[in-house]
Amino acid sequence: MVSPLEKMPDYLVCACMCVMYSEIIEQIEAGAKSMEDLAATLLVGTGCNSCVAEIEQILKEKVRL
Repeated sequence: MVSPLEKMPDYLVCACMCVMYSEIIEQIEAGAKSMEDLAATLLVGTGCNSCVAEIEQILKEKVRL
């Protein structure tokens, strides 16, 4: 089953750091497994924090622990 996020075209997830959905997916595919991993590489969630819930949902759907 395809998630609603996968049906969407690429879009801006973190406005503060100008990070696109595709960049987050690339980092997850490269081994990022947590919000902390993504914050360290992309700086997401280090500004206003409004993207954190969405990024955590992306992680939940994409990271298979």
